[in-house]
Amino acid sequence: MKRQSVHGRPVPQRGAGPLILTFRAAFMSNRLKSGFSDTTLATPASPSPAMVSYQSIIVPSTGFARPDTGNTGKDESHMKLRKPLLSLLLALVLCLGLSVPALAGGSLYDIEILYRDGTLVGCDADQNGSGDGWSYDSATQTLTLDGLDCDNVSFTCMGYSENENWTLRLADGSVNTAGQLGLWVDGGHLTITGTGSLTLQGNKLAAVSCFLDDDSSVTFQSPLAITGGPKDGDRLPLTGVNDGRYLVYQTANGEKALYAVIAPSGATVPETPAKTAYATPCPILVDGQTVDFDAYMLKDANGNGTNYLKLRDVAYVLNGTEAQFNVGWDGAAGAITLTTGAAYVPAGSEMSTPFSGDQTYTDNQSAVLVNGVQTDLEAITLTDSSGAGYTYFKLRDLGEALGFAVDWDGTSVVVRTH
Repeated sequence: MKRQSVHGRPVPQRGAGPLILTFRAAFMSNRLKSGFSDTTLATPASPSPAMVSYQSIIVPSTGFARPDTGNTGKDESHMKLRKPLLSLLLALVLCLGLSVPALAGGSLYDIEILYRDGTLVGCDADQNGSGDGWSYDSATQTLTLDGLDCDNVSFTCMGYSENENWTLRLADGSVNTAGQLGLWVDGGHLTITGTGSLTLQGNKLAAVSCFLDDDSSVTFQSPLAITGGPKDGDRLPLTGVNDGRYLVYQTANGEKALYAVIAPSGATVPETPAKTAYATPCPILVDGQTVDFDAYMLKDANGNGTNYLKLRDVAYVLNGTEAQFNVGWDGAAGAITLTTGAAYVPAGSEMSTPFSGDQTYTDNQSAVLVNGVQTDLEAITLTDSSGAGYTYFKLRDLGEALGFAVDWDGTSVVVRTH
C-alpha cells in the first residue's frame, strides 16, 4: 500500500488488511490518545500482512493533563499519548508475542482517506489537510467531501469537552463514493450536513462503522437522510441502533446495511459510472512452460495497466505443483476459500472465457479466506450474460498469499512453484 502525507511527513507503515482494518487501526491509534480504562489495542495475530485475526489487551487507565489547562477529570484523558507510554504499550504487546505493524511507525491520522489504488492520505484533527475529493478545516473541525471516490473514509472526532462539535459536509451537488465510512466520536457531537451525496458500497462488513461514547451523537441535518440495505442498490430507511458500543445502521427488520446512501431525502443519486476491464492476452512462463491466459487489464488515470487473471485458471494451471491450491465457497461466511496444498477440483470453466472483448466490472465484494484466515486480496468480478460471476485477481497478490514466486525476466512474467 502506498502512503502519502499531506503535511510532508511519512505515514507509518502497517500490515495490509481489508477495508475494516483502516477503521480499526484508526480506532486503536486514537483510542490510545484517550487513556480510558477500556482502551483496546487490536493488532494482527501474525506478522504476515495477509493476516486479519485480532487479539486484544486492556491498557490500565492513566490520567493525562492538557498542557494548556492542568485540569483533571475527563479533559485530562483526551491529551495525546506521549512517547514513553507508547513505548510501554509496545513493550506490553511484544511481551504477549503480538506483532505491531500498526504501532511501530507511530500514530495514524485522525482523518484518513484510502484511495482505490492503495494510497493512504490524511491529517490530524488539529491541522488543515486536503487531497483529491476532500479537505479538512481544523478551525471549524469540518471534513468536506467534494467528488471523492475512494475505498475508505475514516473520521476520528476526539473531543476535549462533551459540547465539542464536528462536521462532515457533503459539498453541495457533489457525488461521493466509498467502500465504507468509519466514524469514531469520543466526546462531542458530529453533524453530517450538505446537499451532496455519499454512496457507500462494496463493503462486506458494514457500510458505516460508528463508535460513540456515552456523551456523543451523530446527526443527519435536513435535508440529508441515510437509506440502504443488505444489497447494493437498496434504498430502505435506515436507523442507527446503539448496541452499547457501536451505532449500527440497519433496516426496520434488523438487517445490517452493507450498502448505504447519504443524500437529500427523496433525491435520485446518480449511478456510479461503469468501470471497464480491458481484454488482453497474457502469456506466462510457469516453471519454464508458456501458458496463455485470457487476462483483463485495469488502467489507472495515466493509462498504466495492471493485469488480473481468473482465479480458477490459475488454480487449474498450478494443480499438481508444489504451489497447488483448491478453490471453494463458504456460504455461511460469504467467502471465497483457498486451501494451499490441496488438489484443485475443476468446475468446468477453466481456461475458457464466457465473454469476449472489454467488459464492465465490479469490485469483488466477497471475503477471501486462505486456509481459514481472512486475507486482503484485491479482486474484480466479471459477470456473463446469465448473471454468473467470475473472480479475477492480481497474479503477484496470489503468489504472495499462496506461496509461489512471480517475477519479470525482461520479456515475460515468470511463475516458479518450487
